[in-house]
Amino acid sequence: MPRAHWSIRSNVIDQASDILVIGIGNTLRRDDGAGWFFAEALTAALRTAGQRVHLICVHQLTPELAVDAAELQPAAILFVDASVVVRTVALTPLSAPTPVASTSSGHALTPATLLTLIRRLYNVETAGWLVQTPGVDFGHGEGLSATAQRGVAAAPAVARLFGAHG
Repeated sequence: MPRAHWSIRSNVIDQASDILVIGIGNTLRRDDGAGWFFAEALTAALRTAGQRVHLICVHQLTPELAVDAAELQPAAILFVDASVVVRTVALTPLSAPTPVASTSSGHALTPATLLTLIRRLYNVETAGWLVQTPGVDFGHGEGLSATAQRGVAAAPAVARLFGAHG
């Protein structure tokens, strides 16, 4: 799937609509926790700018999250995760439905698959983006590498892309 770096237009979310931010990761695996820290900083920046935001932090995406999202009926869902693939924060719109198939673990889902479940099972048409923040150290321990810290520091800039002007 092609990745769009900072290419979404400003004010893509109606100020009166809810945004669901889902932070993915494990704070006991160093940079894997950057998804949570970025999600928390993004949520704070969006709230400061007057957006209505709900935050959920999880170790992995599971089918049960579709129920939570369907109840909220957000205008957008922002999935935030750390990645060794990106060097800077990357935004990828999740637009096309994906086939819903079981995974090898039987429980964990991709953001695109979870978004498809939300749309198909609960008829909630919401926009979705995958926000990837860079990470380099996914070993056991706490704390973020300098690379991951720089990624988390970009959260306010991402918030501005979603209509937060603060």
